[in-house]
Amino acid sequence: MTKGLPKRIHIVGAGNLGCFVAHSLAGIPQRPPITLLMLNRQLQRWEEHGSCIDLTTHGMKETRRGFEVERMRRTDEVPIPEASSPDIHIDITSSNETVSEDRFPQLNQIAETTTPNKITAGSLSEEFSPKASNPVIDSSLPQKAEIDALTRQGSHTEQTEQNEQGGEVISRSEEREKEVQDQQNGKPSTWGMGDPDDDDIIYSLIVSVKAPQTVKAIQRVAHRLTQESAILFLQNGMGIIDEVNEKLFPDEGYRPTYIIGVVSHGLYSNGPFSVIHAGEGTIALGVMPRMPIKDGLRPESLGQLATSARHLIRTMTRTPVFVAVGFPPTDLLQQQLDKLAVNCIINPLTAILDCKNGALLSNMYFTRVIRLLLAEISVVIKSLPELKNVPNVRMRFDTVRLERIVFSIANKTARNDSSMLQDVRAARQTEIDYINGYIVKRGEEMGIHCVMNYMLMHMVKGKAKTKSLELADMLPFAGGQRGG
Repeated sequence: MTKGLPKRIHIVGAGNLGCFVAHSLAGIPQRPPITLLMLNRQLQRWEEHGSCIDLTTHGMKETRRGFEVERMRRTDEVPIPEASSPDIHIDITSSNETVSEDRFPQLNQIAETTTPNKITAGSLSEEFSPKASNPVIDSSLPQKAEIDALTRQGSHTEQTEQNEQGGEVISRSEEREKEVQDQQNGKPSTWGMGDPDDDDIIYSLIVSVKAPQTVKAIQRVAHRLTQESAILFLQNGMGIIDEVNEKLFPDEGYRPTYIIGVVSHGLYSNGPFSVIHAGEGTIALGVMPRMPIKDGLRPESLGQLATSARHLIRTMTRTPVFVAVGFPPTDLLQQQLDKLAVNCIINPLTAILDCKNGALLSNMYFTRVIRLLLAEISVVIKSLPELKNVPNVRMRFDTVRLERIVFSIANKTARNDSSMLQDVRAARQTEIDYINGYIVKRGEEMGIHCVMNYMLMHMVKGKAKTKSLELADMLPFAGGQRGG
């Protein structure tokens, strides 16, 4: 492989979105070299599939090849980079809980003592009760095109990414044991296949793994990233970049350039490395500033973009299938928050209730819960310092507008199972810490106690843990027998 090739694009995450991106990039004129980063077990599936990616659109399947593949290192194989700054470090510890309980000290204390008096269910139940009359629709309410775009985003969110990079937990012992068995059966060894060269810098990296697996995925290649690199995040949820900075790139001067992408394409799996493009959408792109900004995101704070970032954005926008458009940081942030508000309602409620999205409609009891949740979400979003001095924020994130978007998307995806419900049923780690957990965390920073979202977050975690114990046959049953 040619070393130090600035135009090469590396992709980590071999799920629906990662395969869609790789397949689409491979179809443009003067395509860039593309390298897929995989774990050992994924390499085996890749070879079994014929080392290709299939994409089906409108019933027509198209197969593309010519991808290079590298085996990602295990976390204990990742070298600690020799940084010029003593502050740079790599945290290779891992935990099942991405957000620790001490991140919400105020609400944890409240949960053990009394009810907060800043925002409570009682103080909001009258204002947002179902009997309240519907206000007159104005220009601040969502239009059809806006709802359609968010619906496509929801469709993408609700597809289970069975083959997502890092989506399944594979221990090193299981991986090595499988390798030994293959060797004993006469199969060729892939244990060292595609080992990356430590001196091979990654200039352009696209990350499409699920939010809880992001740090671990980037951690495997962090020694190959520099301040000249660019990372494009194509994921659900928010707060991921903050976690990456804290654990992998604490020194602001040595961070790669971050690009955020909000995807509205509808995708679902048709098997390993085979994706069905069910709904055409867009990808909104925006470059995030290296330095934290407290009083609003200003374009002039972005400074001069690295060459790799300009190349990555130019490549994404010249790929016709993506319909990718660049936005200023503030505009992109508002699109992220629109999508987050919808996910904060549909995903956790369907996961807890074990129901399809349509079950949330025409039920006044669920409507009351939804309005209480949106009241907290609206207060937090409108109080964010990043949106300070941004016009029409209070109108855009008003509870009435958010409620109409939620019910519109729930109606259009009524027969779908949300991604969080599918994760809970399969005892996989959910993205709740990056959805409702993000609202709770930001509320805590501003002195807003989001007790409804805090409760919902822990109910999802409790449900997931119960399901995990059930699948592990560790729950007690009456009479000592199932179904007794």
